[in-house]
Amino acid sequence: CPSRLLVGAPWDGNGQGDIYKCGMGLQNSSCAKANLGAAAPWLRSSAGHLGMTIVDSKDGGFVACAPLWSQECGTSVFSSGRCVQLNEELQLMGTIAPTAQREWGGMYWDVLGCATLVSPCPLPGCSTYMDIILVLDGSNSIYPWEEVQAFLGNILGRFFIGPGQTQVGVLQYGERLVQEWALGQHPTAQRLLEAARNLTRQEGRETRTAMAIRQA
Repeated sequence: CPSRLLVGAPWDGNGQGDIYKCGMGLQNSSCAKANLGAAAPWLRSSAGHLGMTIVDSKDGGFVACAPLWSQECGTSVFSSGRCVQLNEELQLMGTIAPTAQREWGGMYWDVLGCATLVSPCPLPGCSTYMDIILVLDGSNSIYPWEEVQAFLGNILGRFFIGPGQTQVGVLQYGERLVQEWALGQHPTAQRLLEAARNLTRQEGRETRTAMAIRQA
C-alpha cells in the first residue's frame, strides 16, 4: 500500500487552493497542509484553484497547477494559469508559467468569432502593455458586415488605448491580405473606435486564414 496520499484542495483559502499530504495504512492517520501560499506569494493574489491538477514528475516530485490563476494588466485580466514544481516533501522547487515569461517568447492566441486576437503574453507585474493585431475575415462568407463592425468596437472598447500602453493594428483578409491600420496609427480610443465604425469589407470568394495569421 502507498505510504501517503496527495489530496488537491482547489477551493481552499477562498479559492487560492493548496495540497494536503495524508498518511495511509496507519491507525488515526492525519493530513498535513502544504501551505504553499507562504512559499509562493503569487498564489494569494488570485483564486487560481491550485491543486485542481496534480501529476508526478520524472525527478520523483510533483507538479500541481492553478489553472484559473489570473493577473491584471491595466484594465485587462488574463487567466493564464500557473503551476508549481514540488519535491517529495512538497517543498516548492520552482514555478512553471510559460505564458508569463519573456524568455519563452510565447504568444496569446484567442479566436473571437470572426477574428483572431494575436498579442504578446502579459509579463509578471505588467511591466509592459500590449501590442495587439486583430485579424478579420472579410471574405464573402461573413455577413452582415455591420455585426463585424459592432464586434470590433466591443473588443476595442475593452482595452486601455494610449501611447506607451495598448496599441492595436488590424489586418483584413479574404483572397488577399490588407493592413487596415498599423500599430499606433490611431493612438486614442476615440480614433480607434471611429476607424472600426468606418471599416469596409474587402470581400473575396476565398478565405485564406492561415496566410493571414502567418503574416500577422
